[in-house]
Amino acid sequence: MPNPKDILVITTSSTEGLQIKRYLKPVSAHIVAGTNLFSDFLGGLTDVFGGRSQSYQKQLTSLYNEAIERIKFAAYEIGANCIVGLNIDMDEISGKGKSMFMLTAIGTAVILEKEVTEKSSLTKSDEKFENVGVDRINILRTRKNIIQKANSEKLELNEEIWSFVTSNQVDEVYPYLLKNFSKALMDDRYTPGTSSNFYKLLVGYLDSLPEIKKIDLLYNSIEEAEDEQLALKLSEIIKELNLFDFSRGLKLLQNDDFQVQKRGLIIVTHDTIL
Repeated sequence: MPNPKDILVITTSSTEGLQIKRYLKPVSAHIVAGTNLFSDFLGGLTDVFGGRSQSYQKQLTSLYNEAIERIKFAAYEIGANCIVGLNIDMDEISGKGKSMFMLTAIGTAVILEKEVTEKSSLTKSDEKFENVGVDRINILRTRKNIIQKANSEKLELNEEIWSFVTSNQVDEVYPYLLKNFSKALMDDRYTPGTSSNFYKLLVGYLDSLPEIKKIDLLYNSIEEAEDEQLALKLSEIIKELNLFDFSRGLKLLQNDDFQVQKRGLIIVTHDTIL
């Protein structure tokens, strides 16, 4: 490998047509930029067309490209010739009255069986990120704020919040949603129908998540639930979303806890008893 610039960077976890000889270790790069980096042209807005600032997007693209160059160097230092599973995220950090953006690039450094000597159809590190803009920053801010409020149990579950966590797949708030759903089920004992609307919103939220994620969340919750009524409702969601998983159902049936075994039986016999 002549220099770090020759390292191949791809966003997928596999390398089609190429064989990974050895997985080394995760590598990362971090860039922190003060918000004043963008203030000059955000104030003037002289280059805004169609609601987008060309200068703003160029600055963000520059940060992305710098992060990629840094992570390539980190991989080069440990003898890798490729980075797979590249993921780049941007977040806001604040403290002592100051606010900054932190951009993080992370991937897995690997050694390919053979060097790539010609242009590949794989995603390269010179990919442009021109579509990154103000909207993305605002979404990240809102997401962070929602997660923080959920963790401190101060999140108000109004229509706007439900819409955001569903459309943006904020799976970090699931424990908070589950806790509130359990409360709604308890309130049903005094005010029938309290949980029905919550149930519909929860189903929509879960259905927006990736398949493996919603399966993990639901089956784990059913196994760990202390309330049988909550476990039953979650099993109904599994049926409604067609998320039956044989191995996960079998795991419930083989659990040492008899109550968990009963939940597994309910799931695997949905078609006959529900």
